[in-house]
Amino acid sequence: MALKYRIWLPYSRWSGISDAINLVIGLPVAFAGAYVAISIASRTQDLSEKQQSQQDHQYYEQLHEQLIDNYFEISRAADRLVSAANRFEEAFHGRLRHETSSRFRLMNFIDEDHRRRYIQEMLEENRDGISEKLGMLHQEIRDQIYQLLEAIDLAFKHASVNETWELSSSDPYYYSLLAEACRRKLCYGDFDQAEDGRDWLLEAKNEILERLDLHQVQDAITSEHDSVHPLLPFCLYVSELQDYKRQVGQGDWYIEVLLAGYFLMTHASTQATDGRSFFNTGALFLMDLIYTLPRSEHVRLAFSRRYADTEAVFNGSAPLAASATASSYDIAKAASEGLNSTSQHLFLTLSRNIQFDHYSPRIRKTHLMLSGLVAQGEEAGSKLSLLQIHYERLQQDDSDKFEMQKQER
Repeated sequence: MALKYRIWLPYSRWSGISDAINLVIGLPVAFAGAYVAISIASRTQDLSEKQQSQQDHQYYEQLHEQLIDNYFEISRAADRLVSAANRFEEAFHGRLRHETSSRFRLMNFIDEDHRRRYIQEMLEENRDGISEKLGMLHQEIRDQIYQLLEAIDLAFKHASVNETWELSSSDPYYYSLLAEACRRKLCYGDFDQAEDGRDWLLEAKNEILERLDLHQVQDAITSEHDSVHPLLPFCLYVSELQDYKRQVGQGDWYIEVLLAGYFLMTHASTQATDGRSFFNTGALFLMDLIYTLPRSEHVRLAFSRRYADTEAVFNGSAPLAASATASSYDIAKAASEGLNSTSQHLFLTLSRNIQFDHYSPRIRKTHLMLSGLVAQGEEAGSKLSLLQIHYERLQQDDSDKFEMQKQER
């Protein structure tokens, strides 16, 4: 008969064995739970980073669209101004050619006084309604100038436009025709003192507005005295540009771009001994305006700097700032190099969609030609005559001289 033994253990021993068994059995369960928790946390972090990346992409894509829209409006307004000037040039030159075609192959004026008298008489007599037509075209040009200034004002309400413009202007390879002309003493002006591109832009904008206001006063005075037709200076300039173009050949430049600049702004020339010669700074401003439109690199650097500044604020650091030794361009370049690969790829992809090089081809081609002439400075000599304005409206000496010549005839 088998004996049965009953092993009796105190409660304390059973408690220890139970704990040991639970420990052995629970270890895998505990490890599995920890792995799941880590996996969930990691997945949550991945989703959070992905969501953040998508939000960044959406935010900077909106800035990207904002840049395209605003710079396109500036370029389109500049093109419309040039087209309006082209219609003025075609209307005047067409009438002048029609008057002389029956007698001469082309109009050859004896001297500048002969040119001035002939055009003044044509405008005074309103031959074939030319003065009325040019007057309407002149008003259209003034309207286009206001629209250009409005497009500039609207664009620079956006920080993204200011940031990209500043980077484009501070690019080591940037070349401003307007500032260079002032530095070379081709005309009087403070544009060479501007600290960045936005400074010269605002300075030029104020100059243009003053010129438009002055034209309104001059129109009223001229209509009262009726001595010099208000459109005479512009018509003289068109005629002189036509002569210059015939002398040098067609070239890769457009009369209407220079004419549009003349309607915009002029500054006294430093090379004139009589003090009555002016330099077509408006043409240089118009070309600088289009030339400063940012390239893809500038957009990428502007986005990189904005991202770096935002991260610095979140981390309690001071945003990046230009210094005496580092320009805005250098700061933005350093910020771009410090970004992670994901952000760099994002900004590179977005910036490639910014392509302004094909905007305003007439202005860009004329800029290419003029940049070479302005760079030569005084050595260019007569080549820069296409930027010289020899007769401005309501010059008292010229008006009196013309009136005396008219009475003598």
